[in-house]
Amino acid sequence: MIEPAGHRVLVIPDKTEEVTEGGIILTQTTRDQEGQAQIFGKLVAVGKTAWKSFDDGDSWAVVGDRVAFAKYGGFIIKDPVTRIEYRLLNDEDICAVIKE
Repeated sequence: MIEPAGHRVLVIPDKTEEVTEGGIILTQTTRDQEGQAQIFGKLVAVGKTAWKSFDDGDSWAVVGDRVAFAKYGGFIIKDPVTRIEYRLLNDEDICAVIKE
């Protein structure tokens, strides 16, 4: 498992669709481009100092929350053991918690 350091958070981005609603099959290149711009996912880990530098010191997202994050924030990192791709983001890149 990858553990975010300091003020960083770890998110599993939503998967990019392989076929559109209209039945069009998307190429790997298109899926890769869409994946780079993905903005929704599940928060899976939080660094020890995430959200501590803000005035109220309260975290507005917790592990398990579905979140929206900055379109090009952070970077993609793959767990060497599980091969799962994550986005490693600064805490301030979390823009919203999605309540379902």
